[in-house]
Order: sequence, then structure tokens, then C-alpha cells
Amino acid sequence: MARKNLFSIDEADAGRPAYSPPSVQKTTPASTFIAAERGGEGKKQAYRAGKRAVMFFLSEEAFSEMHVILARQGRRKVQSLMEELIDDWFRRENAPRLNR
Repeated sequence: MARKNLFSIDEADAGRPAYSPPSVQKTTPASTFIAAERGGEGKKQAYRAGKRAVMFFLSEEAFSEMHVILARQGRRKVQSLMEELIDDWFRRENAPRLNR
């Protein structure tokens, strides 16, 4: 049995104006608007000062379990958990401990 063609490109384009790219305008970067809304020059949050981001991926199951355990510990933050884990790892490797 043949499938019915539900879409025709010729019918879809009928009466539609031709695409023309937007004209080049001098725009203000979004970061300027964000900084203006905050009332400052885009200051970083205090706990981020002098720190670098590290990112990794967890399976959905591990992510959910981590949040269940954190909730049991009184709404503890993922940030503090990761700092504790890295500090323990440094201790095991005889590396200098984290300054908190």
C-alpha cells in the first residue's frame, strides 16, 4: 500500500516571501545587557572567584542517586560534595590539601 504524500514543498512555499539575510547592524553584546541588569560589570559570584570549572557526565541513575543522598544530608550542595571528593583524592595521593 502506497503512503499518501502529506507534504508538498510547492504548496508550502506558495505566497511566502523569499529569504533575505538580516542587514548587518551594530549590536550590543548580550553580556552588556546581563551586566546592566545586575547593576555591575558582570561580577562573578563570590564562591567562583579564583576558581576554574571542571565538568563531567554521569549516567542518569548515578545522577539521581547522588541527589537522593545529598537530600538526605540536609540539602547539601553538589559543589561541597565535589570539593570533599577532590580533597579526599588529594589526601590519598599525598598531594597538598585544598584551601577552603
